[in-house]
Amino acid sequence: MPAVSVPAIALSSLGFHGLALLCAALSALAFYAASPHCRWRRLRRAGRTGRQLGLLTAAVSLWLWMADLGVGAGLVTMLCAWMAMAMLLPALAAWHRPARDAR
Repeated sequence: MPAVSVPAIALSSLGFHGLALLCAALSALAFYAASPHCRWRRLRRAGRTGRQLGLLTAAVSLWLWMADLGVGAGLVTMLCAWMAMAMLLPALAAWHRPARDAR
């Protein structure tokens, strides 16, 4: 019986999907933090770093989805996960209603 290494188990299909989904969510969060529409004060401080982190994690997520599902299906799946999270973040921020900025 061949021995299965730990990286092979960790990067199985489920591991790829989980990591790719986490990267897509982190990317959407980073882009939301860099947006002037961000309602969470602590995230608003990200600025340029948020855009760079968002771009990097979007590329990693795309690469992971494409490595597991192929080019076409990976691209569509990454964009669907990314947009779902991008739509969920402002809704969560509106629902949470943090304190308004002091003027």
